[in-house]
This record gives sequence, structure tokens and C-alpha cells, in this order.
Amino acid sequence: MSAVIWLAIAGGAVAPGLMAFGLFVWADAWTHSPLALNAFKCALGSFLFGVVVLIFYRRPMPERAVLWLAFSSLLGIVIADTLWLAALQILGARRMIAIDALKPFVAVAFGYALLGDVVPWLGYLGVVVCALGVYLLNMESAEADDAGKRDADDAVMAVDRAVAVADVAVDDAAAGSLWKAYAYATVNVILDVYAATITVAEHGPLSSAEVNLLRFGLAAVLLALIWAGREGHRQEKTKAMPPRAWGRVSLGVVFVTFLVPLITVWTLFVLPLAVAVTLWSLTPLWALPVSYYFGQRVSRRALAGAAFAAGGVVMLAVAVT
Repeated sequence: MSAVIWLAIAGGAVAPGLMAFGLFVWADAWTHSPLALNAFKCALGSFLFGVVVLIFYRRPMPERAVLWLAFSSLLGIVIADTLWLAALQILGARRMIAIDALKPFVAVAFGYALLGDVVPWLGYLGVVVCALGVYLLNMESAEADDAGKRDADDAVMAVDRAVAVADVAVDDAAAGSLWKAYAYATVNVILDVYAATITVAEHGPLSSAEVNLLRFGLAAVLLALIWAGREGHRQEKTKAMPPRAWGRVSLGVVFVTFLVPLITVWTLFVLPLAVAVTLWSLTPLWALPVSYYFGQRVSRRALAGAAFAAGGVVMLAVAVT
């Protein structure tokens, strides 16, 4: 069992790197609405999960699990992800990453209150240390972004796009839009963690692939219907996406909506909720090698943030094993 736990910790720590890579791949390639993007990624993701289930799992699914996972899908994918994408377009990815850093603390509360998770004190300390490390890394990313805008340096801007994971913020957004975006981002955090809590409590005997097929499959159907009702009849003003852009987005979805959920949902079945969700927040840690690759100097504060984040992961690993 200890080997399985260590594997889950390793998978949970690597998944944010896959997420960062996938978002970097599709970057600014998508030119349509956030709702259309959410529908597309759910449709492609559910198709890939369907292939896996068809090959490896052919069994009836318990009705109770299906109903609860459908509810989880509605909260965590249809509503929360749409809010996340809408907020992303206003706030930008670096602000969204900072807000997403609240998820471990929400997971501590939900895990204790709803699942009865009790993590040793070292584990809770690891959550705090990881969050501090992610905060320092986000501060570094923010300063790099500001410096890039002042200098108009193409190389630095490329680094910032990689570190910020396709930052599409509108800097001159109205105050009302900003407050609405922050509200969207906060609700996303709560719904996302609550959906994960439901998944842990009600998945029954189903595997990660089966859980994701149910959640993303239902989400794809609902989002397609919503898109058809709200936007399908409109004539879009955006440019048509060339085949290369579709290829970039599709490759990004393979990482973001297939590989990452396949790993992270499995970690939910093995690790306490707070530990699993904390590992999901390590995306800024994976930004450091990307920054270095693009030639950006890695500061002492960034290294300190990386050290705190890595140290927090070690504390979590020791606590749960």
C-alpha cells in the first residue's frame, strides 16, 4: 500500500506539469468563446475516455454512482470550469493561479467535514508550506510579467506566456468586470473542490477512466446544448481557426482534459482530499524549468518558492505514508 501511495504522490505532483504544458501548447490558439472551448474540450476528453473504457472496462455502472457523478459533473465541469474560463479572460492566468492556491485550504475543510479525513499535523503543515511556495512563485511570475510589458522584450514576453500559462488578461478591464471575475474565480474554487469531494464519496467501484467518462461525457452533452441555445445561432465576429490552431488546441486538450484528470481522479481515490488537491496547485513550480529554457533568470525568491513547494510535498508524503 505504501508503494501505491508514493506512486499517487508522484502522479499528483507531475500532473500540474502536464497541465502547464497543455495550456502552453494551446496558448492563444482558441479564438471562440469560453463556453465553446469548454464544450470542445469535454467532447474530445470524453471521446478519449470512452476509448479507454471500451478497451479495458466493460461492465455495468451502479445507478447511485452514475447519478452522483452526474451531479459532480454539473458542478465541477459545466459550471465551475465555465466560470474559470470566463474569469481567466479578464484576470489572466497568473491571477487565476493565485486564486486557485486557495483550493488546498478549502479541501482541508471539506475533507474533514464531509469525508472524515484526518491528516497528521505534518500533513497540514505541508499544505501551508506548499501554499507559501506557490505564493512566492506567483509573485515572481507577476514581476516578470510587469517587466516584460515595460521592456517590450519579445523573449521575456515568450517566457511570461509560458509561465503565466497563456495569460489573456485585459489590463484595462472595468472595475465591475474585475469584481465579477473574482467572484467567478472564487465560486469556481468552492465548486471544484466540492465536486471532487462528491467524486471521492460516491465513485463506488468505478475506475478513474469510468468516472471521467461519466463526468466529461455528461458535461459535453450539456455544454453542447447550452452552446447551441446561446451561441449556435449567432454569427461569430472572431476569425476562423486554421487547422494548425485546431491541432494545437486538440493536443493541449489531450494533456489538460485527458491525461491530467486520469491521474488526478485516481489520486483522489488513494490520498486524503487535502493532500491530493494541494498537489494539484503545483503548476507554478513547473514554470521554473520553462522560464530557464526561454532564458529568463531564475531569482532567489523563485528558488525559495520552489524549495518551499518541494519541501511541502515531502511533508505531505511523509505524513500520509
